[in-house]
Order: sequence, then structure tokens, then C-alpha cells
Amino acid sequence: MTTNLTRGEAQSRTQVLDVSTYTVDIDVSNAETGAPTYLSRTVVEFNSRADCSTFIDLIADSVTYAEINGKILDPAEVFDGARVGFPVRRGKNSLLIEAQAYYSTSGEGLHRFTDPADGNVYLYTQYEPTDARRVFANFDQPDLKAEFIFNVTAPEHFQVLSNRAETSQGPSQETYPETVDADSPAITHHFAPTLRQSSYITCITAGPYEGATDHWTDPATGEVVALGAWTRASLVDHLDASDIFSITKAGLDFFSSEFDYPYPWGKYDQIFVPEYNLGAMENPGLVTFTDSLIFRDKVTDAMYESRANVILHEMAHMWFGDLVTMKWWDDLWLKESFADYMGGLALAEATRFTDGWVTFALRRKAWAYTQDLYPTTHPIVADIPDVEAAKLNFDGITYAKGASVLKQLVAFVGREAFFAGSRLYFKRFEYRNTELADFLECLAEAAPDRDLASWAGAWLGTSGVSELSLELTTSSGSGTGSESAASSAASSSRRSGRETITNARITQADSARGAQLLRPHTLEIATLGRSGRKLVPIDTFSFDFSTESAEVEQLAGRTLGDITLVNYADLDYARVRLDPASTQAAINSVSRIADPLSRALVWSALDNAVRDGLLPVQSYLKAYARSLGKESHAGIMAGLSQTALTCLDQWVSERNFETAISGLLGAALDALATARSGSDAQLHLANLVLALTSRTARCFESSAAIAMGRSFASQILAVPVGEEIDRLSPGAMAEQRTTPTGGNNSGAGSARAESPDHAAAALPFKGLLNDHALRWNALTALVCLGWADQTDIARENQSDPSSSGRLHAETASAAMPLPIVKIRAWEVINEAAALSNDVLSAIISGFVAPTSIPLIENYVDEYFSRLASFWSDNSIEIARRLVLGLYPRWSVDEEATVEKTDAWLDAHTDAPAALRRLLIERRDDLARAIYLKSTQSSRH
Repeated sequence: MTTNLTRGEAQSRTQVLDVSTYTVDIDVSNAETGAPTYLSRTVVEFNSRADCSTFIDLIADSVTYAEINGKILDPAEVFDGARVGFPVRRGKNSLLIEAQAYYSTSGEGLHRFTDPADGNVYLYTQYEPTDARRVFANFDQPDLKAEFIFNVTAPEHFQVLSNRAETSQGPSQETYPETVDADSPAITHHFAPTLRQSSYITCITAGPYEGATDHWTDPATGEVVALGAWTRASLVDHLDASDIFSITKAGLDFFSSEFDYPYPWGKYDQIFVPEYNLGAMENPGLVTFTDSLIFRDKVTDAMYESRANVILHEMAHMWFGDLVTMKWWDDLWLKESFADYMGGLALAEATRFTDGWVTFALRRKAWAYTQDLYPTTHPIVADIPDVEAAKLNFDGITYAKGASVLKQLVAFVGREAFFAGSRLYFKRFEYRNTELADFLECLAEAAPDRDLASWAGAWLGTSGVSELSLELTTSSGSGTGSESAASSAASSSRRSGRETITNARITQADSARGAQLLRPHTLEIATLGRSGRKLVPIDTFSFDFSTESAEVEQLAGRTLGDITLVNYADLDYARVRLDPASTQAAINSVSRIADPLSRALVWSALDNAVRDGLLPVQSYLKAYARSLGKESHAGIMAGLSQTALTCLDQWVSERNFETAISGLLGAALDALATARSGSDAQLHLANLVLALTSRTARCFESSAAIAMGRSFASQILAVPVGEEIDRLSPGAMAEQRTTPTGGNNSGAGSARAESPDHAAAALPFKGLLNDHALRWNALTALVCLGWADQTDIARENQSDPSSSGRLHAETASAAMPLPIVKIRAWEVINEAAALSNDVLSAIISGFVAPTSIPLIENYVDEYFSRLASFWSDNSIEIARRLVLGLYPRWSVDEEATVEKTDAWLDAHTDAPAALRRLLIERRDDLARAIYLKSTQSSRH
């Protein structure tokens, strides 16, 4: 049996088959009984161009009946667990498959979830790339489109949705009589046929979902589209339907107008589901989202922006991906890159998040840069030989790099031509499948004066990222090339307003191939100088070049500013190297840059410099600490904290760790003390303090900041949900010698008593209301320190019995710094098949949480000995979580872990390519960490 469908196999079927319709009957009337399987019946009508043998995809417990063109097939002979083989005749064919399919807990196929808050059972499907075969028999590849007719039998109180509107419902004639309450009979829901679409974007949801409805009217056609927003009953009070519908209507206005193509899929339901592996999925007419986007606790504006971006990303797929679909996963970017770009564009131009590109520049592109530097990097148009490779190609290159390159394409051909080509593409290929050449053909017709073939070859067919640097010569005769900031930043100074640039030269080099790979760049360059206390653009201009280096004549004769910013406005995809003087000015004054997008781009340059060892880690952390309390953009705050925590977790040497975390924690506490009441910054800083405090478990000595951070975590647990958190003074802390929940703990008391005066402790503050998220973050931090135990965790879980509370409790329980806890957690993790996807990840997160002593060092060899079985014994989603989550970058002997990784790869050259890729990337992260630590002295 093989579940790994190859490109060659898919192409062979495409050459022979044309699929007309699927009629799919799904009976989940036993969903609430705990039964492991459900009835799945599929009738497929299709044409064949020849007499031959083929197969249909189906991963199920059993096939109970199979028939082709009236001939009954023996399931024992034709079904191998993943495929049903059968003969076909030239012309029309009809295939009937009846099977018992599995309910899933991995988020693949038909996922079943029992809500711990109220015991309700919820179902939803998730298929991409090829998990529709886990629910019903089908030719599970994107280019065999068909119409789908779904009939779903479910308990009477279930809300059942699918891609199209329900046409009728009635009592079920065929069901599981022994499992259905006579007073609550099963109901069969009949749905209208879909338009022609791929199997991976069909969808079914069922359960006691609740929500709200609205409608949108197309301004051009007057067509009324029904809107729905749905979630679990336990979350419906937190469903911000008005905001969701506002973003949805703005997006439909934007896309239907810009694409000059009405929304084609009828209704537009959006449902937020539990234990979801993705952010969302673009099923036409029924978009599924992770219900972590329903905000039970207070979040910053960055999260509302993120939710809006996801909504718009999925909506863009209704045209890019659903209406016109790639033939095979090689051209996955044809939908994901476009949706990422279009989602960002609509966010900035059609919603209140007018600076939406800021977060993209700092956070989304950082994902792309990181992915593009791995040994496993690949072109945007990738070589995808099979569906396992496709599963792993939903990465930073396919999404964020692709979207960034599309921004560059728009700059290259012009926005009007880009949209004209897109409109032509939709009309020419509606309901069909395409390749890259088809899109380029449409774009070339709209932009005949641009060499798109060469552009595509340079940008879409190559891997790696261009690195751009600018060398300036000034009237004083000094030069400002982009040599290592570590060696030159201290001696570099900027005489802003006094010096004139006499010569400027820009240079590009590919991250892997240097000057051997050159790309055409259309970008902007800006000089930032002082205006009062702010840094603002003094000069900006557009610049095109495609050679290894080029004179930037526009800069000659201009006044030298504080920072010269290449890729101002972020039109290009490139890692920018600031010159040394600009680097030093950025370290000292990046928070003074008035424009948030320019600020994000400068931070991005610093991030890349520290990642490459060109900027000392401690210099970056000092610049970040200086920004705390000054940065107000929620997206920038979130991006910077992510990089700072990566520095602490991976790149700061052990001998410098306590100094680094103490300094950063002190800065965060001081910023928190003065943050505006109720602001995003206040909430962000409170969570940052807790994240840093949990990491102080690695510290052997205390400090004023460390003690205060631990006291702040304790205080949060002393304040009920919904009440305001007040800062404890040092005197009050010294008097309070109890554990967070009232038990005696001399260790905790001593740490508090030793805390001297600190700015953050002395100033009371208001506006921070306690909630479940803050309490769980505080409790987990104290658990890592050994200041809270299972009794505290159980008490907190009792007060928060939600699914989120359960996951937090699992993490906190596995994080307890006791050998027996780690032993038990490892045993549970190795029974992954018995766990749901999110519960598994929660336990892994606690298992690898920071501790004062290396409690899990013995599991390094265990990890490598079990790697192969992690992959072979689990679905790819569960296997991925095991391989990535447990990779021993936490080992005290990092060099030995690299050696063991190399040894495993050498000994398993025949291991699945997807598994090897994951391991190679984690090894690369660890090798980078070792290198960066080796560059540090104790003075850093």
C-alpha cells in the first residue's frame, strides 16, 4: 500500500479520464457515540478515452461494496487500504464505492472534536493537498475537476453545511439504528451540485455550530450573496460577527471590482473550527478557519489585522485557485503567492488596516528569507514529484516569497497591466486548470513591452534571495560600504546635513550563488534625515538595475542623511545590507523613524544582519530593548519580540544568557510600568514579561529584573479574571511569601524578598485587565520555575474548562521540572496516534520547556532511534509535529546533536524526502546557532 500519489500517476489518469459528477453520501449519525468509523458512499460518473485499468483514491478502514459499470468487485482483491483498482471501458463509466471511513483526530480528513467546555461534538473536513480520499472515494488530484453532490446524514440537532446551499432535508432512511435516539432522529441534508471544482476544496461541517448571518450585494450586478459566520456554541459569545462581515464585504467589493469578475460561488459561509492544522482553507462557499481567530481574551490590534488578512487571503482564492486551479502542485504558487499578495493589497486598500504592508515587510518576509537560506530552498515554481513533497511545500517560499516577488512583478509591469492580465486569465481559464505559462501568456498580452520570459526565469525559476548593498563615498573622502557591522559600526559616524555624497554604487549577490545569479530589480531608495526628533525621508527615487553593480547617479550631489534605505516602500524581494553608518544610526535611533513601513524595513535589515553574524546578537538585543515603550505599531512589536526570543533561545551563548535576559526583562518591565493604560503596548509588554520570565528557569542567579518578573507572574495569579492588575511594590513583595495559590514556598518567597527597588515595581499602573490567557501564561512561567505544581494547574483548568484551557493545562503539566513528569510525557508522546493534533503539540511544548537542569538530555538518542517510526506510523501532519517539535536543539551538547543528525541522514539516504527535508532544516538552524554563539565573547 502507498498513500503517496506521484505526479506521474496523476498525469496518467488525466490523460485517460474526464470526470463528470460525484454523488457522495456521508452518514455521521453515529458521531456522538465514539464510533471509530462512518459510512461513506460515492458514485462517480466519468469518461475514459481508452479501455484500461486505473484506480481511485480512498484511505479507509474497509470497502464494503464496489461496483464498476454494474459489475461487482471483490473488495479484498481491489482495495489495498489507499486505492481501489478497477477496469474501465472507453466512453462513459459509473463507479460505486461504499466504505467505512475513519473519523480523524489529526486534522486530516473528517476531524472529530469533543468540546471539553460542554461535551458537544463537532465535525469538519480538511483535505489539501490529498485528504479528500480519507472521507470519500475520488480521483484526488487538482486537475480532475467535477461537480460534487453531497448528501449528509447527521443527528437532528447538528447544523450541517457544505460548499453549496442546502436544497432539502428530511428523516434519514438509512442510518445506524442502534446508535440513534428515537426522540432525536437522524436527518439527511441534501446540497445543490457544486460548480466544477477540484476535490481538495470540497467541504462538509456538522455539529451544533452557532453563528450569525448577513448578506452582500454586488454593486455591479445587484446579485445578493448570503453570508454566514459560524463557530462552536462555547465560543459564539466571542464571535465578532460584525467585524468579520465588515472585512468580508470590503473584500468582496474590492476583488469583484478589481478582477472584473463577479463572485462565482453562490453563498459565502465562514466557519471557525477547532484543532485546525492551518490558518484557513479556501473551500468555495464554505471557508474554514482556525477558531484561534475567535478572540476569547483581549488581543492586540495585530491579531485583528492578522484575522482580516487571513479572511482576504482566502477570499482571493475564490478566483486564484478555485475558479482557476493549478494542474499539479508544482504550480501551487499560482494560488498561494497570489492570494498572499492580493490579501495584503486588499487589507491595505479596502480595510481600516491601511498600513497592512508593514507587518508583511517585517514578519511575513522574514519567513521567506529564512526558508530561502536553507539548503532545501527551492524555486517558487518548484519540482513536486509527489503529494508528500506537496504537503511540505506550503512554506515561506510558496507564500511569502511568492507574494513578495509578485509585488516586484507589479512594479516591473505596472499595476494596470498586472490586473489586466489577471482579468484575462480568469475569463480565459475559468473552471479549468493551468500552468505558469498560461498566466505569463495573459500577462504578456497586457504588458507587451516587458520581457516576462526573462523575468520569470530569474525570479520564479531560481532559488535563493538577492542581497543588496550600497557603497557611498562622501565629500570628506570617507566610504561607507556594507562590511561587517561588528567590526566597523563603532567607528562609523554620520555627519548628517554636513556631507555630500559624491559617488554611490549598488551591488547585488545571490545568497547561494553570488554574482553568478543576477536578477532585475525595480525598487526605491530613500535618504532618511532628522526633522525635529524624527527621522523622515529627505529624498526618494525609483531605481532599476539588473547587473552585478550599478552607479546610483541620483544620489550623487545629495546630502548624506542618517540612514540610506535601499528598497524603500518594499517593492523588491531582497535582503538589504545597511552600510555601517546607517547600521549604527539604526541601532541608536530606529524608533525615531516616523514611517512604520520604513521602520519595519530597517528592523528587517538588522534582523538579517544578526542572523548572518554581521551584527552582534547583543547589539540587536540592546536596540530592541531601547525600542520597548517607544514602538507603537502592534505588528512591529510582535515581529521584534519573535526575533528577540529567538536570539535568547538559540543565538545567545550560555555564558551571556543571564546578562542578556536580565537586561531585556528589566527593559520590558520599565516599559510596562509606563505603558498607556489599556493600550496594545501594555498587553504586548505584559505577555513579553511572562515569556521572558519563563526563560529565567535557565538562570542560576537572580537579579532585580528577574525577581520582579517572577513577582509579576505571581501577582497575575492573585487577581481574578476580569479584574485590574496592580503592580506590587517591593515592600509588598517582601511581605508576601506564599505561592501563587496560597501554599507555602520558601524559594518563591526568598526570591521576592531579595528584589530591590526597580522602576517597574515602584510605579502602579492601570488598565491591564486579567484574563485567562494572561493567567495561563503566568502559571506556565511559574511551573517552569518550579513555583507551581499539578494542584495549581488543576485548579486553573477547573476555572477554565475550555478547549484552550485544556491545551494550556497539558503544556503546563508537561513543563513541570521533574524527571518523572518528563518520563510520563515522553510515554504519552510516543502514543501519538491516541492524541489529537493540538493535544500532541501542547504536550511537546511542555516537554521541551526551559528548565534549570537538563532533564530531557537522555531523550536525544531516543529521538533519533524513533525518527523513522515517527514518520511511518503516523499521518504526515502528526509525523511533522513529532519530527519538528522534538528535534533536540534543546540539548546541552549542540555539536553532538548536529553530528547525530548527520549520522542519521547518512544512514537513511532512502528515507522519505519529506522527512529528510524537515531534518536538514532543523540541522541548519542548529548549525547557525552554534556559529553565532561562537562569535560572542563574555563582553557581549
